[in-house]
Amino acid sequence: MRFLLAIILLVAPVPALSQSPGAAPVVRTTLKPSEGIVIGQPVTVNVAVLFPGEMLHPPQVRIPEAAGAQIMRFESQGVTIRDTIDGQAYVGQTFEFVAFPRRGGIIVIPAAAVTLLARNGDPVGSAKGEQTKLEVNVPPDIDPSEPVLVADRVSVMQSWSPAPGTKQFKAGDAIVRMIERRAEGVPALGMAEFRFTAPDGVRVYVDQPVVDDRSTRIGIDGHRTDKATYVFEKPGSFDLPALHQPWLSLPGKAVREETLSGITVSVAPPASGRGTSHGSMPWAMGALILTGGVLFALAAWLAHRHWRIARERYWSSPAFSRRELTRVARMGDAVATYRTLAQWRLRLAPEDRILLDRGPAVRPLLARLERANFSSNGDWDADSGHDLARAVAGWAPPTASLGRTVVLPPLNPAERTPTPIQNGPWVG
Repeated sequence: MRFLLAIILLVAPVPALSQSPGAAPVVRTTLKPSEGIVIGQPVTVNVAVLFPGEMLHPPQVRIPEAAGAQIMRFESQGVTIRDTIDGQAYVGQTFEFVAFPRRGGIIVIPAAAVTLLARNGDPVGSAKGEQTKLEVNVPPDIDPSEPVLVADRVSVMQSWSPAPGTKQFKAGDAIVRMIERRAEGVPALGMAEFRFTAPDGVRVYVDQPVVDDRSTRIGIDGHRTDKATYVFEKPGSFDLPALHQPWLSLPGKAVREETLSGITVSVAPPASGRGTSHGSMPWAMGALILTGGVLFALAAWLAHRHWRIARERYWSSPAFSRRELTRVARMGDAVATYRTLAQWRLRLAPEDRILLDRGPAVRPLLARLERANFSSNGDWDADSGHDLARAVAGWAPPTASLGRTVVLPPLNPAERTPTPIQNGPWVG
């Protein structure tokens, strides 16, 4: 009897072992829509992870960056599902991502990377899905170099401050351009960025966009505000260029375009004074003193102006942004670190951003920082911040863009906490 009881005790745990963390899950990826896709159209990427028997803990799912597309996730938790495969009961979760194609042709969506977790949330393994492909069409009337939107309703508004024609501009003055975009069914970060340019003699400062998405019963309405400040460095007449927002309504297959007109600004030289002389010694002395005072004031103004421009140029450089990132990261604040990291990446050359995101020293830390900001299972502390600071300080782009000014810093940065999760930058 004792021998028989021992055999029963040894056999009894076998069913439980079949539900151990090592049991291989099934990973399925589906696209909606799967065909007839046009450039800029949001495509839902559903990743289902199914476990045989039971799911010890919801897994973590990530889709790597895709060349030619922008991939985002906007839900912090998955949806529980059940299925039967070959007579075996499966339970798991689906995770929803959104892909925005930014060019025509075939775009490969990489396989989903799944991190398996034990009951206590510790990683115990990994799994991988299969890559999928999008065939993206570009309508004849669409310019793919513009920030294309695909939505049933789109509204674009522009304002200038001060309003054109209400002020006489002088060298050193500035004008602010505000652009608000709303799109039905397209989140704000799914709206491609405008390319703000300025003529010689004008410097443009671009703020980070302000995002205000609204959830509705049929989806999400995106609201994005872009702000650019043009600073006039010298006298003259300057044409600030128009911008265009093409968009496509799928039900009617209608291609439309919203034009944001540019303006012409006349900038006068700074005021200066002149001394006079009537030949007598007191008047000559007064004129000399006045002239000297004017020249001294002008020299001081020019010196201060050049110092201010040099200071602003340094503040707008990737080198300054990287220094700020290493300082903020050491504090262990995940939100502040993410915001400072985004500012640095914005000032890097596009090829350097790609190399940064793919770097073996930096990439794992960026993934952990994303999870800390956008996932309930993420964590971030001062040790993580010190690791990121060391990795960033030791990273050197081959194009040596650290000393190059790409985009100037925002004059009035928006203090907002990012809500959606973005799986790295898209590469055109």
